[in-house]
Amino acid sequence: MTAVVGILGGGISGLALAAHLKRPFELLEASSHLGGLCASVLENGFTFDAAGPHIMFSKNQQVLARMVEVLGRNVHRRRRRNKIWFKGRIVKYPFENGLSDLSPEDRFECILGYLQNPWDKPPQNLEEWAYATFGKGISEKYFLPYNRKIWNVEPAEITLEWVARIPKPPLEDVLKSAIGIPTEGYLHQLNFYYPREGGFEALVHSFERLAGNGKILTGCPALRVSGKPGAWVVETPKGSRHYETLVSTLPIHELAAIWNGLPAAGRAALAQLRYNGLINVLLGLKEHPGCPITALYVPDAKSPFHRLSFPKNFSKACVPEGHFSIMAEITARAEDAVWKAPDGEILQSTVAHLHEMGLLHPAALVYSKVVRFVYGYPIYDHAYFASVAALRGAVASRGIHLLGRFAQFDYINSDVCVERAQILAEELNHAE
Repeated sequence: MTAVVGILGGGISGLALAAHLKRPFELLEASSHLGGLCASVLENGFTFDAAGPHIMFSKNQQVLARMVEVLGRNVHRRRRRNKIWFKGRIVKYPFENGLSDLSPEDRFECILGYLQNPWDKPPQNLEEWAYATFGKGISEKYFLPYNRKIWNVEPAEITLEWVARIPKPPLEDVLKSAIGIPTEGYLHQLNFYYPREGGFEALVHSFERLAGNGKILTGCPALRVSGKPGAWVVETPKGSRHYETLVSTLPIHELAAIWNGLPAAGRAALAQLRYNGLINVLLGLKEHPGCPITALYVPDAKSPFHRLSFPKNFSKACVPEGHFSIMAEITARAEDAVWKAPDGEILQSTVAHLHEMGLLHPAALVYSKVVRFVYGYPIYDHAYFASVAALRGAVASRGIHLLGRFAQFDYINSDVCVERAQILAEELNHAE
């Protein structure tokens, strides 16, 4: 038995782990293309991050420095210019920092609700937290409608623990924003790094080039997993692969489908975990004036998409000379009508809404594509934390290491994926 580490999945987590391993490894990727949720679409001169726009920022400066370092010269620093589309107006993001962009009536209702907030009990879910934190105006005009769209469930179903990720705005900032004094929220995201060429997938390939201690097999799905620590067997179309240590970056639902070793308690916990998929509409345009925005949040329930992004503002290399592009993101699950709709219908609806918003003219469209991801966002409902803890414990008891957003079923960004990959690599290197 060769002391090889087997890695299932070739996304950012799997490649970052491989790049930091000092032990022999073999990485299996089902697709012919590496990248996973960090893959990019490069067609007709346009570049899109297929699963939604990815940027490089982090509260962990060492991890961020590592991500920048591995890209070498293929990276630059950009300023984030996110906005909100509200009643035909462009409002500064986050909403509470852009109250001066609202109509006088909406601005009054937001600031009155913030200052005269009757909420006097501990909140129990995301909806109640919004009312307790922002008051009625901000909550009902933006925060709750937007979260209803992106989570695809009622905000009351989202656990209170999730809000620990949301910074609470200082009173001074809200008041300043209401009278037009500029303030900034989410300062750690204000500036970001992004590859000059190749989209965010370039970061995946940068880690791939550093992974010199093993083999990377694409077009090689794991069909069945069996065995135990020290003697794992993974059946693939290319034969049986044998590993001493096994790391799965596959969505945990996919791993459970090919591995009979998950204990019953783990399968029961798995059944409680819900998630959303993503439908992303990629649009390439000619003769477009462009706009300086990086992303535009759309809380309007009538619009099919919850967020738009503009790749040229991440890197000019994302579009051909003289062109522009837009990505529209739609949260959906397999049982939703929009998920079942044909791509052409989704494309037509998206273009119509963008035209109505004044963001494109259909005659300028020169490229279009609809891409779907079954796994997009884990849902932090009230069953989430107990279920995910039980599931991880059940998998750990059988000796498989989980790594990545949907392997660990945790809504983490790429910087945390890299950070956890480094930590696991260090653990496995010392275990040799």
